Amino acid sequence: MKSIIKVLWPELKPYRWTLFFVILLGLLISGPKSLIPKLLDDLASAWTEDINRDQAFWVPIYIAGIWLWCAIFRFFHLFWMKYTATRVAINLRRRLMDKYLSLNVGFFQDFQRGSGGLISRMIHDITIVEAGIQKIADLVREPVIVLAMLGILLTLDWKLTMFILVALPVITFVMRRFSKSLRRYSYKHQEAMEDLTKTLKESLDGTRIVQSFNLEQEMRRAFNQKADQVLDATKRIIQREEGVGPISEIMASATIAAILIYIGNQIFAQKFTVPNFMQFIGCIILLQEGVKKIQAAIIKLQQSTVALDRMNNIFSSTQVVPQVTHPKPFPEDWQSIEYKNVSFAFGDKQVLNDINLTIRRGEVIALVGSSGGGKSTLVNLLERFFDPTQGEVQIGGTPIQEISLKELRHNISLVSQDVFLFGDTIQSNIHSGDFSKPQEGIEKAAQLANAHNFIMSKESGYQTRVADQGSSLSGGEKQRISIARAIFKDAPILILDEATSALDSESEREVQKGLDSLLQGRTAFVIAHRLSTIAKADRILVLKNGQIVEQGDHENLLHQKGEYFRFHQIQVSVKT
Repeated sequence: MKSIIKVLWPELKPYRWTLFFVILLGLLISGPKSLIPKLLDDLASAWTEDINRDQAFWVPIYIAGIWLWCAIFRFFHLFWMKYTATRVAINLRRRLMDKYLSLNVGFFQDFQRGSGGLISRMIHDITIVEAGIQKIADLVREPVIVLAMLGILLTLDWKLTMFILVALPVITFVMRRFSKSLRRYSYKHQEAMEDLTKTLKESLDGTRIVQSFNLEQEMRRAFNQKADQVLDATKRIIQREEGVGPISEIMASATIAAILIYIGNQIFAQKFTVPNFMQFIGCIILLQEGVKKIQAAIIKLQQSTVALDRMNNIFSSTQVVPQVTHPKPFPEDWQSIEYKNVSFAFGDKQVLNDINLTIRRGEVIALVGSSGGGKSTLVNLLERFFDPTQGEVQIGGTPIQEISLKELRHNISLVSQDVFLFGDTIQSNIHSGDFSKPQEGIEKAAQLANAHNFIMSKESGYQTRVADQGSSLSGGEKQRISIARAIFKDAPILILDEATSALDSESEREVQKGLDSLLQGRTAFVIAHRLSTIAKADRILVLKNGQIVEQGDHENLLHQKGEYFRFHQIQVSVKT
């Protein structure tokens, strides 16, 4: 129990006064409820010994009044406990979302179960935490009743009560064994749910590939396999959840049988009365009910701690983009971007090795080379998706780690091959380039991106809603909206990461018109495999095995007849 409190208390601490109120309401329920066994004693006495008709009339009314009192306060007791549990769950989801947004790209690349697993933790795990916290109401209410009943039992027959108390350590031992087993299978269940969610997300995100390659049966098999794992873990959890009840009831029934035999002998010996028996049975019923509720609450809280432990693993992740306490503003009059002795590695794999590079403001730099050569990593370091493992990147002489991350990225626009569009209107997607700007410039940005005409051909124009990830638009249309978004942002630094590689020739021509508008007056990094798209770059860098092996303009590099010339010859031969 101590470990459960240790894990849950940090989440409950902000609501401690509400919990205090819930405890108070619990006392207002358990206190009067504890009087019922004594009233049963009085009622039995009125029937059998005193023959008191007035007492026989009023005691049932008192009992009914107590149940009414308890019902009213139980509503507020459970309402505030469940509402607090929901507030904790929402707060956890907000914190988890904030953490997801602060993690660097490396975390998502390393996370085994992908975005599906992270979604599962956001939804399924937090739901388990919420259900467990709701059961705290039972833990603050039922122990009072249990202790009160034990107190009454001690006054009736201390020897019998001690006999009952002997059974409690046995019950506690059984509960601990079940809790350890339950914790293990709860962890497996939540991992299985992550796998299931991951498979579902892959099936939905990859619908075109799944259908194109006739992978429906394979995805069904994978999903069914994960579903079977969830089912198996759930079965074992249910076995342990429900197994506690029968075991407890078997022990209780044996105990009660012994108690009844003992009480019968006491009554025959005139050491115990029938009214005492009624009071005793009332206490036993309330005691057993309280113990069962406490057991169920501990089981749910045990599952909650497993879920919360898994989330704390994410909360404690250090794979975030570090930010200085007092960041410097982005240098307005910067004249160069410099990579100084920059190296970067993914684990043991060296991606960039001692890069030294200076880019003048307004210069268009093209990056070419084989896949895995380090082109995307070079520009990812500029946006601080990662930080160098060695060396530093500077803008205007200021290390970018010292610049506010928000300001740094505000001054960089990205147009990538994998266009991401939000499930909103076209207008909102262009506006997302910079929501702080008025919407008046959206149409102009679309015109410069060569997107205005196709947007207006849509039935709802700029108010046309984009389907999931832009699936209702062609590749060229999505790319032009992406370019319009970058133009609207109007950042001085631009990154074009394979912006036209997935397009056909006609779409590429339309998109290239937008890119020409976007490039004007900006410092640009252009990553492209098609050398024809970078021939006009001010400087071309050829990367190989994480190093810059050649640099110069298109004509100079061809004359050198090195790596760039080799790439050029390959593409010429492919065309012919």
